[in-house]
Amino acid sequence: MPISSKIRILLILLTLSFIVTAITLQKSITSKDILNFETANLESKIHEKEEVIDELFADPIILKTFKNAEKYPEQSYHILEKYNKDEGIALFIFKNHELLLWSTNLFVPLTDAGLKNPVNYIATNDRSFVVKKKEIGNTTVLAYVMVKKYFNINNEYFTKAFSPLITKSTNIEIADYDDNVNIKNIYSKDKTYLFSIKLKSGQVQNIFSILQTLCWILAATCFITLIHNLAKLLVNKEKIILGILLYLTALIVLRYLDLNSNWLNIHANLGIFNPKNYAYNYLFPNIWGLLITVFFIFLFILFLYNIKDSFSIEKYLKKKGSKIIFAVLSILSVYFFFTILYRTLGTLITHSTTTVVDFTKLVELNIFTWIDLFIMCVSLVTLILYIDLVISNIKKLQISDTVLINIHLSCLILFILIGTSLSENNGLVNILLALIILIRSFNSFLKKKFRLATHIIVIILLSTIFSIYHGHFFKMKKLENMKLFISNLEAEDDINAISLYTEIEKDILNDEQLKHLFKISLPNTSTQTISEYIEKKYLSGYLSRYEFLGFYYNNNKELAPYKNNKVDEYREKVIKNSLKISNNFYRLNSELGTHEYFSIINIQIDKQNTVSLYLNLKNRSFNYSLPYPDILVDSRLNKMEAQSFNNSSIALFKDGNLVTQYGKYNYPSHDNGYPKKLGEYINLDSRDDYFHIMYRPNNYTTFLVSYPKETPWEYLATASFLFLVIFIFFSISSSVRYGFKILKNKSFKIRSIKYHFLFLVNSIQYSSRIQTLFISSIVLAILISGIISFVSISMQLSYNNTLEREKTVTDISKRLESIVSTASTAEEKEERLIYYLKLLSESLSKDFSLYSKSGRLLFSSQPKIYDLNILSTFINPSAFRKLSLLKKSETIEEEVVGDFKYESSYATIRDENYATIAYLGIPNFNAQKDDNLNKNLLLNTLINIYSLIIIGFGFYAAFVANKITEPLNLISKKIAQTNLGQQNEPLFWQRNDEIGGLIKEYNLMILKLEDYANKIKDNERESTWREMAQQVAHEIKNPLTPMKLGIQQLTKSYHDNDAKFEERFKRITASFIEQINSLTHIAKEFSAFAKLPDTKYEKVNLVEKINKSIAVYSQNPHAQIQLMNQTNQAPIFVEADRDQLLRTFNNLLKNAIEAGFGKRKIKIDISISNGEHDTYIIKIKDNGLGIPQEMRAKIFEINFTTKSSGTGLGLVFVKKTIEAMGGTVKFDSIEDQGTTFQITVPKYRGS
Repeated sequence: MPISSKIRILLILLTLSFIVTAITLQKSITSKDILNFETANLESKIHEKEEVIDELFADPIILKTFKNAEKYPEQSYHILEKYNKDEGIALFIFKNHELLLWSTNLFVPLTDAGLKNPVNYIATNDRSFVVKKKEIGNTTVLAYVMVKKYFNINNEYFTKAFSPLITKSTNIEIADYDDNVNIKNIYSKDKTYLFSIKLKSGQVQNIFSILQTLCWILAATCFITLIHNLAKLLVNKEKIILGILLYLTALIVLRYLDLNSNWLNIHANLGIFNPKNYAYNYLFPNIWGLLITVFFIFLFILFLYNIKDSFSIEKYLKKKGSKIIFAVLSILSVYFFFTILYRTLGTLITHSTTTVVDFTKLVELNIFTWIDLFIMCVSLVTLILYIDLVISNIKKLQISDTVLINIHLSCLILFILIGTSLSENNGLVNILLALIILIRSFNSFLKKKFRLATHIIVIILLSTIFSIYHGHFFKMKKLENMKLFISNLEAEDDINAISLYTEIEKDILNDEQLKHLFKISLPNTSTQTISEYIEKKYLSGYLSRYEFLGFYYNNNKELAPYKNNKVDEYREKVIKNSLKISNNFYRLNSELGTHEYFSIINIQIDKQNTVSLYLNLKNRSFNYSLPYPDILVDSRLNKMEAQSFNNSSIALFKDGNLVTQYGKYNYPSHDNGYPKKLGEYINLDSRDDYFHIMYRPNNYTTFLVSYPKETPWEYLATASFLFLVIFIFFSISSSVRYGFKILKNKSFKIRSIKYHFLFLVNSIQYSSRIQTLFISSIVLAILISGIISFVSISMQLSYNNTLEREKTVTDISKRLESIVSTASTAEEKEERLIYYLKLLSESLSKDFSLYSKSGRLLFSSQPKIYDLNILSTFINPSAFRKLSLLKKSETIEEEVVGDFKYESSYATIRDENYATIAYLGIPNFNAQKDDNLNKNLLLNTLINIYSLIIIGFGFYAAFVANKITEPLNLISKKIAQTNLGQQNEPLFWQRNDEIGGLIKEYNLMILKLEDYANKIKDNERESTWREMAQQVAHEIKNPLTPMKLGIQQLTKSYHDNDAKFEERFKRITASFIEQINSLTHIAKEFSAFAKLPDTKYEKVNLVEKINKSIAVYSQNPHAQIQLMNQTNQAPIFVEADRDQLLRTFNNLLKNAIEAGFGKRKIKIDISISNGEHDTYIIKIKDNGLGIPQEMRAKIFEINFTTKSSGTGLGLVFVKKTIEAMGGTVKFDSIEDQGTTFQITVPKYRGS
């Protein structure tokens, strides 16, 4: 059985094996098995943390340090910080049940009471923990291991997930108390029950599902490889269409199965399978759908490209008109293919929700961005392959270069005219694409001198094209976001909030616990406690986006001191400035882009007391004056709105007059110049640096949102980044292609890798080595300098930012110290600090936090962070240690909340006696953004500069390499033209350098060669004529012998009066005539060979001479001679000697006919085609017996012949005649099948 058949059987077995394995895994692994697996992993991780805690609690030195924490606070903090950072274990030290030290400010227990067991499970509204307790006299140490986080904020920084230190699984969740089916209990090391877990509903992801997916992918890979092998087999058997259809059908079937089956839905929670990240249509429901479709198209185009030599389009298109039509349609197909390609890739920008598509923010690029870039690069390789495939097919039609250029220009103009009806058509991009097609069309010519330059030009054109379309689709996405933003600005009500308010007012009226809180505390009710209760119970989740203020009155008497009478204030709002939306809730007429609601709810506590609740809610997500941290932005939509608001300019017109505007753009005072259409979003074209969206909801109101256009710098940054990405990808793909080429080699062995590498290196031209060395040196230098520059400048920027933040916190703390210097009591000082920090927060648009001497929060400009328990009300322990123990005046701390990173500046506020009053904190929530902004700017600058350097030096390297190798090429050309039998011209070089020395030696060499040539000529002439004389003497002697014998026989017969003399005389005379003809033939052959140097070159019609030879030999009834002119030229002229050229074809045809003796029909095919470098190729193919292998090396030697009657001069004459014309002659022969002689001669160039 052939090896190829064994490989196919193996592929079938592998495909079936992987399919069976995947199905077996799916059927055999049950949800119970997965739950057991997850339970074992989770429990083992908790036990590991318990062992660390037990070792800690068993260390007497550490316990002694904790017991004397007041004496050794620095050592205690060091231990706390170490375990929190290295092990994820938060430690808290209590003294007499009062908190003394803490290792984190994310969560801090206020007491150590209530823990009955050595190991406890504690679940709050925000987090759950496994807690271990250790008592040392009056000191208690609590060790907290976080199990899971429960945050009501829905954004990218907070997820309801297990702590990654415990498990990274997304398949399980903590079971509720009423769950009793398919749950597993989690126990501590001492078998104490902690909590129960269950599988999440929906798909799960684990090692089994990963193996299952891997098996499906491997099965598909083996199947595609099998079909590819079968399709290539059909192509090799000249069943090309069937092979193409088989491969295409297999890819379509696989894609259909992927779309309509659930074979990969087990990974639906992965980003590439999740439609939340990207979804366009049925074909592209997620990123995976687009990725696999693009990859399948690439495989199909690659298959067509690999079998392009099997296409014989020229056989079906013989008329010039049909060839031109085919070429036009083929090139137009490239434009249409590109149009479909770029529109599809554009959906990655317009329909992606989590992908960072702004390439000027390189630091913020995520995994989906790189997947999208990979899809783009694969698409570009596919486009280049398709262009090369089209050009290859067009070249087979032998269309002249002039006609081909005209076809290209016509197709470009035609497609631009067709595309004018398409809103997304861009003429400049079509022109750039046309340049790429032209470069690929004449690639073989350009590669001679400009291989690297053309490669870089193509990448520049591709990166320019896609940077233009990136800007186009990026603008489309911005416009859609702006429309959505306008709709939110226009919306007077928050529908989601209103639906919740109607439920809240009912629940508050029936809330017995709230009534109880009032009942047990009136009239000294803690309004802060009431507000905290209402906010946690009713205002979490979606309503957490609203700022909440509560005012409480009992029988119209305030329960806390307020600045003014809230009863009168809200009564006035009800009458003049609000709209009732439910029984107790009202909407205020608020400013642009905000919603503000309030409620007045009266609760009857008892017969004597009626409490009035005045609840005020206002979203300030879009307030320009105050910062709003990203960690408080709820959901992706709100974040997008916030970003749009911050980056856009907004204007509101009422009754034609400008009412308000925000942002940098300056709007006119009237809207008279804008369109009057109602209820329609209108994209306003303007010549300024902004694009605008206008919307009129009615005749009296106009909204305008403006967003800055991409600057030339941003276009350049995008193009530079894309250039580097495409350049790297193309380099990698070329290396992979060469690797596959080596692996496909039958002689390849692992041990021969070194040989193949050396062969590759040695096959590279000298000019290419110079270019490679030049460019690699530049790239290496750029890489080193770029890394050093980026790291050093980033460090310097970070250092400068740190200094600036330290200076800011120091200046503000000193200002606050002077403000409170006149206060007499600690309470008055704290009140002043809080009052002035509120003023500073609003005036400076900064956030502030104020902590007491013990580290407890006194004030925050972002109270929601603490209300939602995102942070505890304790100061950062590292800052507290540095400020209180080390007595530092200020410090900068990096803080992490969820996945959100930021920096906080802390400073000590002291009185005139240098005693600590409080601690000031300035959380810089935008620290990461600011650092990323600086890094992005730096990276873009470096990439732009270095990309231009690489491009410039790429062209310069090509220029320098060509200049360096130009004299070498000249010398190489002259050496190639050096001939012992001709006059060789010396070279001239002005400079006295290495090249000059080489040329001088060359000139001396040709002088010596001429001397040697003359001597060799004399020797060869003597030797040749000696051999010829021997051969002629031998050939003459052969007929003379029978002639002598015949004369002797006639003489004897005459003297004997033989009766048969007359008959004998006629017979011998006829024999004499035959022998004399033989001598004449020998004389003519010898004479023709002797006249070879004596040639007369002139313009000769090649086809005419071949036809004359055919006319002579076509008289043979057994011979069928056919001439095919494939050059599309008539007549065809060469420069040659007429007689010698005719004799050449006579010799070849005569040999071809004689080689076919013994066959019924002698078939001779003669073809003329265009060759490279302005040459014609003439092939003479016969179906004779062929030339034996042992005779092929001597076929052009003098006196060698395979026939008994030959002189051995015919093919020698052919070879010398063709070489004298500047051509070549070679042959290929297969025994019993025939011989093909290939003659290459230069075209006639004229005078």
